[in-house]
Amino acid sequence: MPKPDIGDLFADQTPSGPLTIFHAQLTDTSHQDWRSLFEGFTELKAITFSSSIEFLVELAAQFDDLEIVFGSERILSREHWALAQASQAAEAYSFSDLLADQKTFTEALGRYLGKHGKALLQRVLDRTLRFRLLRKRPSHEKLYLLSGPNGKRVVTGSANLSAMAFEGRQQEVYIAFEGAKAYDTFTEYFERDYKESDPIDPDLIVIEVPDAPPEPRKSGVDLNDTPVARVVKAGAVILEEPPRSTGTGFTAEAIKEAEKLGAELRDLNLPKTKSGQTMINAQSLVRAIRQHQAKPIAEPTEDRIPRAVVNFPSGEITVDGALWFTLDQTKVDHAELKRDAELITSFIESYGVFFGDAKGAVDHYWAFLVWLYGAPAAPYLRQAAIPAGIDPWIYPVYAVLYGRSSGGKTLFTRVAARSMFGFDKMIRSGVFTAVRTLGLRERLGAIPLLIDDVTRDKFAEHVPSLVRTDQELSDCYAPVVITTNKDVTAIPADISKRMMTCHIDAAIPENRSVAGQVARKITREIGTALYRAYLLRMIPRVRAMRADIDENKAGFPDLFIASSETLRQLFEEALGAAPEWARAISFHDNFGIRHRKFSEQLQQILAEAEDRIEVNRKTAEIVIQFGGDTNQAAQFAKGVPDFVLKGRFADIVRLDLEAIEKEMRLPVESGKGFWARLLRR
Repeated sequence: MPKPDIGDLFADQTPSGPLTIFHAQLTDTSHQDWRSLFEGFTELKAITFSSSIEFLVELAAQFDDLEIVFGSERILSREHWALAQASQAAEAYSFSDLLADQKTFTEALGRYLGKHGKALLQRVLDRTLRFRLLRKRPSHEKLYLLSGPNGKRVVTGSANLSAMAFEGRQQEVYIAFEGAKAYDTFTEYFERDYKESDPIDPDLIVIEVPDAPPEPRKSGVDLNDTPVARVVKAGAVILEEPPRSTGTGFTAEAIKEAEKLGAELRDLNLPKTKSGQTMINAQSLVRAIRQHQAKPIAEPTEDRIPRAVVNFPSGEITVDGALWFTLDQTKVDHAELKRDAELITSFIESYGVFFGDAKGAVDHYWAFLVWLYGAPAAPYLRQAAIPAGIDPWIYPVYAVLYGRSSGGKTLFTRVAARSMFGFDKMIRSGVFTAVRTLGLRERLGAIPLLIDDVTRDKFAEHVPSLVRTDQELSDCYAPVVITTNKDVTAIPADISKRMMTCHIDAAIPENRSVAGQVARKITREIGTALYRAYLLRMIPRVRAMRADIDENKAGFPDLFIASSETLRQLFEEALGAAPEWARAISFHDNFGIRHRKFSEQLQQILAEAEDRIEVNRKTAEIVIQFGGDTNQAAQFAKGVPDFVLKGRFADIVRLDLEAIEKEMRLPVESGKGFWARLLRR
């Protein structure tokens, strides 16, 4: 496809300069049907305000080659026609209107072909029948250029390309010009609109079926795949004039049905030139659509909440009802995989310049990525695990990231989620409740739900009732990721055991130049190739894991091992060698990561207050006295895992010695200086 011209496609349509007048004399009139009017011609180029599929079916049989430019994006129904009529009063037909209209029209065209025009589907695939959509505001031009054995003819007037207009069911004016001069003159008009139109590629309306007739596309069209979006991604730059004030009377916003989507798209954040024009190019379009898709959700009842479904038995993944990925047919471009692997690697390693426990932050973010990529499989495995008596939190569906402010928690979760399906979905912490979250979780499917900057009060009120919903048997609901502010300093043990917990004890330095540059680059460029390659390998492994559970095999299949090994293999293939931090992680390793903060806190307390520590092997416990500080004792006990805490009374906390040695794998010795030596290890 040739690179589209760069031009001002949304300039004000008010005529400027002289009008073009065609001088003609009436030489004759005749009465004939549309078939004889078009007889003897094999090629048709048309500009029409509206059309009917039924008429196109008959028309296509008469022509070897048809190309139709639709002058209005709102057609195929009386309602759309009325909206287009009203939109003539609107001064600001913007790029967001264009996206909404083209998406609506393209989807409607596929549906109408499926109902009334299946005979045209092969013609669409053969490209002997082509459709285009104007970018500018709707046009009422009706122009038909005919060529073939009978020479050349131009038909114009008031008639749209429909059965109503050409079968004499309503009053129309038909004007025919004969000969090459008229044909060439009106071809200039056709070319003018042709250059300002976008092709509807066959795959947007027709699906090829091996060894079978083609089928109409029934799934939705992604905003990134609308005709104009594809043209922009091919290299076009569109300049949209600043909106002008509208007059009184009818406005497009008052009555357009397409405004439901158009109103949402009006928040597209597109860059501006110095002269105030909006500039649309491939990069800005992708970034703006991503930002729109990541718009926070307020209520589970919102109309347009995206949904992804990972169907592990069939190996198909759908997004908003459209087939996004198939295990048998999808291949991932190695260059795209390498790019995403390099971006993720540089992003994780950028945390190495943070202050505090930078290495711990890198380890936690890697473990979080391993969990998040595998999380859509957790409901599918839980569905079998719960009846089999396997604890559901073996396959966690919730995660919490807490710790220092400026630790990069929000940014990392958004980038990681975006690398899965191309966008992230978030709910604002101010409207976060357990009930809202459960409703959104079901509607989003496999798309992660991010809840950012949850306060201590919100956390204490809603998180326990949220994560204790352990017995659901649905096979597809969203993983939920909660990031907290600095007020949340510890996660209660009965909550942490049900979640993927990551304590980030590091913060970004004041000089953000290195980390900031990496963050901006990955936010702008990250794709979905790494996750698609991951799914290609993980779906068969998850099927096998589910089969092992259903067959009641001993133990439990470890999702952490499968996920981390798969990601590590992909890094090795994409980069030549896996990063040192991209290590294999088991559920038991995650258990250690989950309780890492407690282990570090315990070691620090013991090293700094050895004279208040008693190790009693007869009772198999460690007794810690907090010197009369009951608040400190209570805060410490709150973060002690249930299997370790034996009890607390006032300022005394008793820990299970055997649990610390065997489960936490911390060696305990008596004797002065031991804890200081342990801390230095």
